[in-house]
Order: sequence, then structure tokens, then C-alpha cells
Amino acid sequence: MAISISLLNKLSMPDLPRVNPHVLGTGILGSVLLLGLLRVLVFGDASAGQVNYVLAIPPVGQTASLAENLRAENSHGETPEPIIQIAGHEPRLPGVDDPGVGHNAHGIKKPAAITLASSSHGPAPDAALVEPGPGGMLPMIAADGRRPADVYARPFKLPAKSPAIALIVGGLGLKKSTTLAAINDLPPQVTLSFVPYTRDLQDWINQARAAGHEVMLELPMEPFDYPQNDPGPQTLLATVSAAENTRRLEWLLSRAWGYFAVTNYMGSKFTASESALAPVLRQLRQRGVDFIYDGEARRSSLSNVANTEHLRWTTADRIIDTEPSSTAIDEQLLHLEAIAIQNGTALGAGFSWPITMERLKVWTETVDMKGYVLVPASAVLRARNGNARIERPAEDAAKMVASSGH
Repeated sequence: MAISISLLNKLSMPDLPRVNPHVLGTGILGSVLLLGLLRVLVFGDASAGQVNYVLAIPPVGQTASLAENLRAENSHGETPEPIIQIAGHEPRLPGVDDPGVGHNAHGIKKPAAITLASSSHGPAPDAALVEPGPGGMLPMIAADGRRPADVYARPFKLPAKSPAIALIVGGLGLKKSTTLAAINDLPPQVTLSFVPYTRDLQDWINQARAAGHEVMLELPMEPFDYPQNDPGPQTLLATVSAAENTRRLEWLLSRAWGYFAVTNYMGSKFTASESALAPVLRQLRQRGVDFIYDGEARRSSLSNVANTEHLRWTTADRIIDTEPSSTAIDEQLLHLEAIAIQNGTALGAGFSWPITMERLKVWTETVDMKGYVLVPASAVLRARNGNARIERPAEDAAKMVASSGH
């Protein structure tokens, strides 16, 4: 029902006192503050227990590095812990190189008592081929002269006439399904290369060796666009001292045992520096570990330094999946066949992309029918180094005698 304004004016109502608007506003504000105070006293501060997060967002267009790859499915099929990055510092892997209790001055875990025991996936490593290091067990030449490179390589004798082709599949350990496929689906002659940051790395290596594969360990090395393109923690750098690179190398080598050789992950800048390379390659030779270079950077000083240091090494002839497509990979495999016919041996390297694994599986099923022999990478390496064990310089022989106590 509508009520007219004139009727309202006729209603008899008592006069209300006039209120100063400033006084009214002050009263309202005071009431609000009083209610807020009462709320805190009764319920507590709602924001006091909140955790504030700051997200570091990488620049747009930044090249994907191993840090991104490590976020893939890990060996348990679960999401790995995040890599922690602090401005101005290398990324840290939780549980891998966090400084704290049980670490030395370098932030590396002190060696624990390690029992070399057999596992369900293969025999224990030879105790004569390891020694305690600052971060774990390190490879070494045994007192009787046996080298890890010889003991852990897959036994294989190159055929006298048939051209031989070896293949290396790298980047393993980052993803469970891919790693299992490489171990179980590829022929045992294919050499498998593992990332040093892999969870349960020793177990993966044991599984691979039990399936007949020889294995390698990847060493992160500085590229020209470092740190925008970062291979990962403990990267070998061209700009640090020889002592620091030795410390990093020992950390990497102590991640596991049972590998016959190491290979580079990136490294265009590091491998171009003779002064940075020499101490690292010398350490590898003194520890009896071979080296295979993937050949990514042709401006490398490896040949000069490796020969000077008497290191047994070789380089891959082709990276088969620089362009990860079926057509491109098949073409690179044809190039390897041609190289094998011309030189007697050929060595190809690739990453564990699904397409790479698929094409290798198809190619290896027919390689024998084409007249080629699929061989482990160590067989090609030995052939290219004269099939002879590398003679150790006098300094290494002296160390061996001293360690034997004679």
C-alpha cells in the first residue's frame, strides 16, 4: 500500500535531537575498532598462522635444463621433491647436497659405512675397485692392476670382418617408465647412461647390469650459456680452480659404482678449456675410468688433453636424435651404418626420448640381417685404443704399490 508524503507530514512524531555528523562518524569508527579487538581476543589473529610463499618465476624463453627434467616422474612413479634455487647459487637437490649435520666443509655428506652386498638385481661390485671418498665410495684401480673400465665393461670380442655399431642411450633415471623400457626392451648390447641425480641410482644400475647392459655415468659440464642453461648441481666449470673441480668430480663419481666409463652432459665451454679439462681427465685415468664424449661440441680440446693424460677415450660419431623425429633418427642410423662400413666401427649416442627408444628398438631388430654387428660401446672404445689396456704412468704405478702395502 502506498503512503503519500502529505500523510506522513501530518503524522504526529516527537522531534529528534540533531546529531553532528563528525561525532556520528567517530562513533561508528570506534565501534568497528572495538569489534575488531574483541574478535582478536576471542578468536585469535586469523593471519598469524599463515605461511607466505614467494615463487621464483624464470625468465620467459629460458632454455629447459636438467632442473626441469628432474620434475618428471621419478623411479617411484611419484613427483620428485622440487629443486631449490637461491639467487646467486647453484640449485640444490633436497636430500642430495643440502648442507647440515653429517656434512663436511664443502656441504657434501661424509661417507657412511657401506657394505658391498649383492642385491636381487645383480652381484655386488668388486670391493677392490672402490675406496672411501668425501661423498661416498669412489672408483679406483685395484692393487692387482684391474681397472673399473675393464671389470664393468660388457665382455665382447669384436668380429674380424663384420662392421660393428655401438649405441648409447642417455638421460636415464629421470623417468621410471623410460628407464625400465631401456633396460628391458633394448638389446643388452646397448650401453645405458645414467643421470647422477637419479633417485635409487645404484638400484637402477644394478638392474641394468643384471639385464646384461654395461652402464655409464653422466658428468654435468659447463656450456657456453651457463648459468642460463644449467646442467645441474656440482657442474664441472671452466672458471673454478682445479681443486674445486676435483671436489665436484669426486661427488659425482661417488653417486654409485658399477659403471665402466663416464660421459659428458653438455660441456661446450668446459671441454674447450685445456686447463680445466686436464685435472679432471687425469683423475679419471688415475681411477681407471674410461671416457666417451658425445661429440656435441666440435671445438673441444679433448683430443689433445686426453692423449696427453693417457686417458682411454673415444667420441661418438653421431648424435642420432638432435632432431627427435622418426625420419631424422632413421637417417642418422643410416649414417652410422655407412661409417661402420668405412671405418669398421661406428658409435652413436642419443637421449631417452620415447621416439628415440621406439626407432632404436625397430632398428636393432633388423641390424643382423643387414650384415652389421651390434656391440657395446666399450668394445668400440677398446678397438679405437688399440685393444690394449692403457699403461699407467709411473706416478700411478707408485700409488698402486703404496696402496698394496709392498
